[in-house]
Amino acid sequence: MLRTACTAGLLMACFAGCISPDRHREVLTQRDKLEDQRDDLLRVNEEYQIRNQELLSENERLTPLVREAAYLRDQRKKIEDILSRLRQDGGGDLPRGVDVVANPEGLALRVEGSVLFSSGSIELTAEGRQVLGQLVDAVQGHAGRVRVSGHTDNDPIVHSQWETNIRLSAERAMAVREFLISQGAAAERMSIAGYGEFVPVDLGDNSRNRRVEIVLLR
Repeated sequence: MLRTACTAGLLMACFAGCISPDRHREVLTQRDKLEDQRDDLLRVNEEYQIRNQELLSENERLTPLVREAAYLRDQRKKIEDILSRLRQDGGGDLPRGVDVVANPEGLALRVEGSVLFSSGSIELTAEGRQVLGQLVDAVQGHAGRVRVSGHTDNDPIVHSQWETNIRLSAERAMAVREFLISQGAAAERMSIAGYGEFVPVDLGDNSRNRRVEIVLLR
């Protein structure tokens, strides 16, 4: 439509001014060039719009990854800080049976079950109380919620008041929670969970699965 209108306008100008055929052809050629330039600009603009949409989509994809990377850097720093405090409290060594690991939920202070409890018992050992005492500062320093998770191996319960490993793991988690609260941890921010044998960390070494994890939730 635009091309037709331009042509009509030019023809009218030609007739009105009695321009020569050569001038008429020159004007038409200029018009065609201008229209070609316009089409090129429209095509470039469309390409830019497509590229802009691609960049917006890429930004949407990368934003969660950037946030996750920042979170992981923060988690590593927290792990280093906790390990540094634990080494200071332990005279340069970590308490026996303690490890600090990151998982999708946050940081977990993992304590071997053999350090905390005698076989089949939910009573904290003297060593277990000492070790947990060194973890209280890390728990108190966490601004979010905390979950104490109990875990067992897959050996079945035999001749024990605890009918299942799930129940034993929950009772042990409760014992750890109560001790931490007695040492100043905020009760209203601490929950428990008992997973029994269903969340192992080592399929080759069953003893490593007997543990309590104090999870500083993200």
